[in-house]
Amino acid sequence: MLRWGKRVTTSVPTDSATYRLHGSVGNTGREPNPKKELQMRNTTFISSVVLSVAGVSAANAAVVYNTIDPFTESASTNTVNAGTGVNSTLAPRVDSVLTGTLWDIRSIRARTAQTARASASMTIGSGSAVFGVTQVGALNTTSTTQQNGYLDYSTATGSAFPDFTNFTSLDFNFTSNLTGTLECRVSLTDAGNPVVVKTMSGASGSMSFTLADFGGITMNQEAMGSLTIEFRRSGSNLSGSLTITNLVANGASVPAPGAIALLGAAGLVGARRRRA
Repeated sequence: MLRWGKRVTTSVPTDSATYRLHGSVGNTGREPNPKKELQMRNTTFISSVVLSVAGVSAANAAVVYNTIDPFTESASTNTVNAGTGVNSTLAPRVDSVLTGTLWDIRSIRARTAQTARASASMTIGSGSAVFGVTQVGALNTTSTTQQNGYLDYSTATGSAFPDFTNFTSLDFNFTSNLTGTLECRVSLTDAGNPVVVKTMSGASGSMSFTLADFGGITMNQEAMGSLTIEFRRSGSNLSGSLTITNLVANGASVPAPGAIALLGAAGLVGARRRRA
């Protein structure tokens, strides 16, 4: 038999125990092939690298790009009557400073089309934002009955503008018992993109506003200085509330350095295998 290139003459044993000891040589009489064994080892190593890269990629696939608002700073604001010709930006604001988020300042405000029909409020705290409506007077389901809650985000003076290089979507979870029609309207206020309007339905769920919804984001970073999220309820003045949690911006994941290193190792082994 062959011992790694050195031939040794020996008789082939016949007893079964010795056959088992010598493995394939004792069973078949075939000699090991060093080149083939090297190829098999390379194949095994490359397979392990591929599995490792797949594991790293899976770990990076659905990471949160950045938190927009953890809703931990307590704040609240009450309703204001919209009135004829009064812009919603005149509604009283309550500002809070955010840390470690895309934007530095959050402002909340609430308004209603007719205070004689309902009052509205926005409340922040304990990890959630709550848009609340309280009925005033008799039930009214006309289309002009409307209440609004706002989350406004802006960049502090002298602070860096948000980086949307890898942005893919704006997401949040919600629970609601509001009747009538409930919409969420999202706009990057200074970006020139259209306001994205989506209807919210059901007692709970999630909402996602994707890069495609905004028509892409190709302008300069300075245009991302502010964001407005409006919750608009119409067609009812019944009391109820909408609760928002997990407000985040997601982004395309970037391979971790470890994954890149593993891919490089696989390429080197593959090259060595082709030369062998």
